Amino acid sequence: MTRKELISAIAADNDTTLVQAEALLSATTEIITNSLIEGQSVMLQNFGTFEIKEKKERLSVHPKTGVRTLTPPKLQVNFKPATILKDEVKEKKAD
Repeated sequence: MTRKELISAIAADNDTTLVQAEALLSATTEIITNSLIEGQSVMLQNFGTFEIKEKKERLSVHPKTGVRTLTPPKLQVNFKPATILKDEVKEKKAD
């Protein structure tokens, strides 16, 4: 699903205009992004949790040359789906 398709679905489900639905989606993503930047996790009930995890530095080896390099630590956004969401997807996929 693309952003435009999501905006159209939000507008159709909530009897709002496309402009209002786009504003709602933009505000939601901005709030989630800002919370993650501040180091807070975002939990959406029955959907899942967005959180920032720090990947530690590690030693990587180039497969062709065998040259070893140190990969620096970095921050990564992780999403952990809620059990209800996982169960619903599994149930729909089984149909």
